[in-house]
Amino acid sequence: MYGADLCLQPVDSVGQPVTDMQESIAAVESILRYRFNSKRLLEEALTHPSCKDGLSYQRLEFLGDALLSLAVSKFFFLSYSEVDAGVLSRLRAANISNEKLARVAVHHGLHKYIRHNKATVLNDKVWDFLVEVEEEDMVVYGGHIKAPKVLADIVESVAAAVFIDLGFDLPNMWQILKRILEPLVMLDVILAEPQPITALYEACQKDGKQVELQYSRKGDKTVANVYVDGTFFATGSSETKENAKLHAAEAALSKMTKSKSSDTRLQTIVNFNESMETEAAKQKLYELCSKKKWSTPTYKVEQELGPSHDKRFVASVAINLSDAGVTVNGKERSRRKDAENSAASAMLCALQKSGYA
Repeated sequence: MYGADLCLQPVDSVGQPVTDMQESIAAVESILRYRFNSKRLLEEALTHPSCKDGLSYQRLEFLGDALLSLAVSKFFFLSYSEVDAGVLSRLRAANISNEKLARVAVHHGLHKYIRHNKATVLNDKVWDFLVEVEEEDMVVYGGHIKAPKVLADIVESVAAAVFIDLGFDLPNMWQILKRILEPLVMLDVILAEPQPITALYEACQKDGKQVELQYSRKGDKTVANVYVDGTFFATGSSETKENAKLHAAEAALSKMTKSKSSDTRLQTIVNFNESMETEAAKQKLYELCSKKKWSTPTYKVEQELGPSHDKRFVASVAINLSDAGVTVNGKERSRRKDAENSAASAMLCALQKSGYA
């Protein structure tokens, strides 16, 4: 047991004692489904810097931040071999953002086992976050809820503790942490919800316009103003600069979407029929999307026909342009690869005829 003059025992979100440290360690091991060889290591990972007895999770949090970034980067790099670096960066950011990790902490109850000496301040912040999380679904890019940094810190410090206890084994650490990070934000979600700030710059660039963000303070909040070609366009505010920028970008995109609502040239195209198909169409479509900064093409088998010895396939391809979503079906082919190439060829023709390429 620790002296009251040094540090408080772990408490729940309303300030009630949970257990002693030995029971806290056992509870976190149960959450992780991993038994530590060094209990002291996990104790350190759960100890807030406000404690004055020499322990603190700060060094472990520093290491865990880098470890989760590397592990998540490796996971998506291997999962999506054709995705470019920009999309991989968005996948990584969405899965290890401060808000995402804070949600992980409260979802699994890790916040109950933080050992600290700031009961009122820390618990009030965690409680406010818990209330807001219950009322709002997960937002891919975060920013809608102010997440206490201590919650993300705990997930990172625990990750580092697992890594060290395993003998610096990153793959096994990832297998343990991946389970508590789930559900991960995957490619289909990222493609369906472009990062607002990136999407804003891309939309303005496509129209040949310059976008600029300017910041100011109003009380305890940062105000972000969006200017397009030097003219005020939209605004957003928050307690943090990053969130204010996010809100301003979302407001600007919403305004742009309304002004372009009449432009529905290519919202959905199905069963596009073209007599000629382009060789290596998949690669050409991928290169076009990368050049235009559209989403990476995603393919799906729409129909699987015939007996097992004579299978036939019809595939579709979908992409998100800056102002429309597009889905095109190809022709029936004897191999999945050829069916996908047929769909890609039809997409290229459709984009060209509609003035997008």
